Amino acid sequence: MWDNHGGRGSRVSWRGSATLCAAGYGVLTGWRDYRAMFTWQSWLFGWLARLLCQVLFFSSLGVLLGSESARAYLAVGHAAALAALGAFGVVSSTVGERRSGTLAFLLVSDSNVYVALAARGAYWLVDGVVTAAIALALVPLAVGVPVSGAYAGPILLLLATMGLAAYQLGLALATLSLRWPEARTYLSAGATIALLLFAGVNRPVADSGLPAAVAHVLPVTHGLSALRGVLSGDGLHWGGLLAEACVALGWGAVAYLSLNRSLRHAARRGSLAVG
Repeated sequence: MWDNHGGRGSRVSWRGSATLCAAGYGVLTGWRDYRAMFTWQSWLFGWLARLLCQVLFFSSLGVLLGSESARAYLAVGHAAALAALGAFGVVSSTVGERRSGTLAFLLVSDSNVYVALAARGAYWLVDGVVTAAIALALVPLAVGVPVSGAYAGPILLLLATMGLAAYQLGLALATLSLRWPEARTYLSAGATIALLLFAGVNRPVADSGLPAAVAHVLPVTHGLSALRGVLSGDGLHWGGLLAEACVALGWGAVAYLSLNRSLRHAARRGSLAVG
């Protein structure tokens, strides 16, 4: 360790402090942005009501089929999937950093690009977990398959882990949306479709082949399977929770590397123009 006069220890300490400050300010400014987007009335009767209706719509397919198991399967799957779908909002919101011209300033600062952007959009992660928890409490009850409050702890833990995994995937996709802002909607929609098709939301996960391989690297797959086990009374399957956490770590590593390298490459090319 060097001394405090310009040594390595001082620089490490300074960078660590700068990163923590960037994360703190990122969360604070993100929360202010979120409050600017919604009032409690518009969030409750607009945003949340729309998401609940979405889950109810898909749950009603099970009612039409006349199958109680299908009704429960779809209700739980689509309610839990909101944790991921909400987190994907970071794909679009990160483009706002480019359009507001803040990326260039971020790159010349001592803060970590990944940490700053992840903190800035963290409200999407919280929003997704909260809406999923509310949907999981209300929608199954509405379609006749109530969820016991005794499982609240494991349910919230699994929803948070699924949301975190999806948020990391969203940050990785945000790298592409920063390069091609017009593609942000397609990226979010594509990730959503992939989850609905492969992650066990609408039907059980495939046992083999390419669909199974895709499912195992997607957020939600392992966490939702563990969640269904909790709701069936089997208790928390720690293997499923750990697998979901590994997916979060994997996509987090991809997001960390891609965001830092991509933005610095864009800065060298002078392509961080507003637009």
